[in-house]
This record gives sequence, C-alpha cells and structure tokens, in this order.
Amino acid sequence: MNNYSEKFEKMRIAGKLAAKTLDMLTEYIKEGISTEHIDKLAYEFIRDNGGYSAPLYYRGFKKSLCTSLNHVVCHGIPSNERILEEGDALNVDVTAIVNGHYGDTSRMFCVGKTSIKLKNLVNAVLRRVSDDIEEYNDDQFDNVELIPKWMLERWKNYYTSDEINQIASSLVNIPPLDITLKKIDEKIAEDLGGECIVPGNIRFKKYGFIPDIKYYHDGKWWVQDIAASMPVRIIQNEINNKNIVDLCAAPGGKTANLIDAGAKVTAIESNIDRISLLKTNLKRLNFEADIIHADGTKWSTKLKYDGVLIDAPCSSTGVMRRNPDILRRKNHNLDYLTNLQHKLLINGIKLLKKGGFLLYCTCSLEKEEGEFQIDRILDERDDIELRKIQKKDFVLFQEFIHPNGYLRILPNTIGDGGNDGFFISILQKK
Repeated sequence: MNNYSEKFEKMRIAGKLAAKTLDMLTEYIKEGISTEHIDKLAYEFIRDNGGYSAPLYYRGFKKSLCTSLNHVVCHGIPSNERILEEGDALNVDVTAIVNGHYGDTSRMFCVGKTSIKLKNLVNAVLRRVSDDIEEYNDDQFDNVELIPKWMLERWKNYYTSDEINQIASSLVNIPPLDITLKKIDEKIAEDLGGECIVPGNIRFKKYGFIPDIKYYHDGKWWVQDIAASMPVRIIQNEINNKNIVDLCAAPGGKTANLIDAGAKVTAIESNIDRISLLKTNLKRLNFEADIIHADGTKWSTKLKYDGVLIDAPCSSTGVMRRNPDILRRKNHNLDYLTNLQHKLLINGIKLLKKGGFLLYCTCSLEKEEGEFQIDRILDERDDIELRKIQKKDFVLFQEFIHPNGYLRILPNTIGDGGNDGFFISILQKK
C-alpha cells in the first residue's frame, strides 16, 4: 500500500479550479444563453487562472467542456444552435489541467422554473455523493486494483508480478508532456526548457495550453511520448532519400519522424476524418508527404518500397495512463484486431522490394498483438526474416531487447514521469 497524500493534494488544486469554473458559470447559465457561449466562458476562465481545458483537442474534440441537456446523459457538445430555455436541466462537465494534474467535476443546473421531480433527483444524487466521499481513504489503495480482473488474469500468463505492479503504477501518475523536435531545430531545446531525455526529445512536467508552448506555431516540434518515438529512431540513420510507405499514418507522429529523417513518405490512411487531422499536423510542421485515402490492408501499387511502417491499430493497453477508459472494457476484441494486423503485415510485405524492411509496432501490452503476431507471419512465410534490433541503434530501453531481436517496452520504465508501453519489431524481405 502507498501513501498518495502529496499527489492527491496536487490534484485537489486542479479540482478547485474546475469547481471555481462551475461557480463562475452559475451566474451566466440562464434562459437565452447558448451552450457554445458557456464553453467560451469556461475556456477563458481556466486559461486566465493558469490552467488548460483537458477536453480541448482530445481526439479531435474542439470544445473546452461538455454540456448535456435534458435527456442527453453525458458528454453533450456545446453548440450555438441550442439556446437554454426555462425548465431545461443542464449538466456542465469541466476538466482542468494545472501543472500536469487533472481536476474533473460536473454540476447540474436547473434553468428557470423546473419540476419538483427534477429538483428532488438532483438533491438525492448530491446527498449520495457527499456520503460516499466521507468513506473514501486514499491510504488504503492498491494500484493493481485498478486493472479489471479479466485483464489481470491475461497478464499473469505473460508478465511477472513485479512487471504487473510496474504497469499498474503508471495508471496513477499524471503523464508528462513529451515533444519531439525537428532535427534542424534541436538547438532550441535549451530555450524551451523542460528536461532533455535524449537528444531531440523534451519532457515537460508542468504545462498548460499546448499551442501556447513556444515554437508550436512555428512548426518546430510535435507532441510524442518518448516510447512512441523509438520505432523510427531505430532505423532513422538508414532512410534518408528512401521511399517509405506508412500504412496507418494518422495522426502523423511517426510519419513526421520518417520525413524528419529524410525519407520520401507515402502516407496511407483509411479514415477520411483522420486524413484531415494528418494533413493539419503535417502542414503545421511544414512537412510534405504523398497522402492517400485507402485501406492499408488492400492498397497496392506497381512500385516497390525500401521500407514499410505499420503502426497498427491495437488494443492500446500500453497507453492506458492517457486513456483510462480502456480500463472499463470487458474485452479487447482481439480476434478482430489481430486479424486486421495480420492483413496489414501481408500487404506490407507485398509492397517491399527485396532487401527492404518492415517496421511493425503497436502501443499494446498484449502478446497476441506483438510477439505472437510476428511469430505467426514468420511461420507462414519463407520470404522474410526477423532483423534483430541492435543496442547501437538507440540509447533508451536497451534492456528490453528480447534475445530474438524485437523490443518490448513496458510502461513506467523511465523514472520521473514514466513512458507508454510499446512493441517494436523489424522484418527483412529476402
């Protein structure tokens, strides 16, 4: 058991800002105001008080909070089209980040005269929450208890108890902000501040609104966890002027890594909305790629490539600290995901010239999406071989190179902020 008093105190500071935001909104929530205006007021208040609205730009979400009206249960989207009317029940959900710590709270507002039933419901919920808070003791908390039993039982087949505890510990620590610098702009690292983990990577433990960080609008860096930067780091010295196809390109972090290393990149993405995000991100960085809307499992061309990158769709269990909703799943839908990954591998190999490499990675802790996937494709084919990852190719995580030659990075390996979990492997075409 651990004592989390200090961490919880920092979270309370963020929580107080979230609560004050709701207090501020109280006088504005009335008939005739739009939920979009409420969103704007909250954004400005949180910003002016040294915080950042967590929902903003999360997975493309362009609002600073959620406004759920009447029969909308949760996560309603603010809009200019919906004007508050008498009798409305509005839930406002605010999440504020202060110095890397999150405060999340919501409040139900009754607009004008509302029914007795609605008022009774709101009061009953508030009384129950108040009673439950008194029973909570943060000194009696085991990190592993956060992991669903079905997920924990799976991991016991692959990981030691110490490794599972390490994974679980990542879930209670607020992730820092890691950014990757363009190679030509690495000299700005000292100017940006933060901690330099490896050359070209900066870590911020305290940060606010990301676009307000220096040089963001100059396109000199992009957000990327240190572990997520490793796949391309491993092969960066051999891809200058090489033709590389990225079969699952959006949102574009690893596409940017490839371009920054001098590769000529063809970026394939099956989701039209994510293509828009990919274009936006590359445009900010002043990077160019041949972007194609297509299914990476089927896309074909007469050209053969020097390399293929497959950052495959997966269960994302390696990034649960950034996406805690994963902990609420009842399964990973692994049959679908592993089938998709296998198809991507088959098509990726078709696109390679002889001697070309296929860089395969996932942000998953599940062996089915990593080691087992690679073992399967090697068993099925005699035109490829596993290329061993060498210690000389990178600095961090060397201890996680498997004797077979692939890399399995566990979460929370780096001290003072941790890292995401990743699997990385390289195949070579004979």
